[in-house]
Amino acid sequence: MRMSRMSSSAKVFDSFAWIEYFKGGGRAKRVKEYVDGRTPIYTPSICLTEIAFKYLREGKESKERIEFILDRSYIIETSASMALDAAAVKQRDALHTVDAIVYASSRSKQKVLVTGDEHFKNLPSVEMI
Repeated sequence: MRMSRMSSSAKVFDSFAWIEYFKGGGRAKRVKEYVDGRTPIYTPSICLTEIAFKYLREGKESKERIEFILDRSYIIETSASMALDAAAVKQRDALHTVDAIVYASSRSKQKVLVTGDEHFKNLPSVEMI
């Protein structure tokens, strides 16, 4: 990522947040404010899989969008400790595995997860768009 500053206002975006940003609809307003406002953004690497798959399934090209995400955000790789935290989160909060990894990623950075995915609705440190 080419940003030089970090701040406590950094956010973690999940696949939902990025897809809304690219769609440009009403739910994208808050996401766009973060991106345009140069808020430091983290993206779990598993989200790249979800985003690329969505566009492949729709027969659309994802390369430019993925490159934008890579340029605009810090990518969070899944570590062993994060994977184990995800297992506990999955069991405790009844999340799907990918969602548990995304949530564990945001917890590892101690940042708010920005999403519109209802699976995260009642979890702490989640901003629903």
